[in-house]
Amino acid sequence: MKTSKIKVNLRKGKLDPWWKTVYFGIRTFEVSGVAHDVPVDVSSGKPVTANSGSSDPATLVDADNSTVWNGNGGDKSWFEIDLKKICVLDNIELFWEDGNRPENVQVTYKCGSGMESEAPAENPFNKVSLDMDFGTKLRVELSGGSSGLKGVKACGVSYGGKDILKLKISDAFDNHSLVKNDLFNAVESMAYED
Repeated sequence: MKTSKIKVNLRKGKLDPWWKTVYFGIRTFEVSGVAHDVPVDVSSGKPVTANSGSSDPATLVDADNSTVWNGNGGDKSWFEIDLKKICVLDNIELFWEDGNRPENVQVTYKCGSGMESEAPAENPFNKVSLDMDFGTKLRVELSGGSSGLKGVKACGVSYGGKDILKLKISDAFDNHSLVKNDLFNAVESMAYED
């Protein structure tokens, strides 16, 4: 949670005559902010496309380690996962078939039709950090050597339209809690479905 305000109401203090210390009791304790969820697998079961000549790309996100996706064995193989929602992406994990790694891996992601961002991948290419950036599509390009993947897991937090509005409102009206609360209530009352 991104905390924007902490409010503590104390009870009247009592003096300890022996130690000359005043003790206060807490009447209420209130923390306000915007919830940030724990990253989970946002790619599971999502649609995947891949280069021609490769095996079934759906095996990448089926959570079954007995299935393996193979690129076409040529110079370059690629696959792209459509996350179907705006996600804050933490990382992508690549589960390789034993000894079946390419020489190079390039991970790119973008939000909608926006500009692509690239995440640096380093050998052994097991986990690539995506720096909690927004994305709706995730593309992985593999080159050099063979490329057999048992699965892929993109970890992040999936947000709906209302959640994104709340995040933007929280940032824009950080010092105006009354306005922010009124806007949050207005967003909650909106008739909107993702």
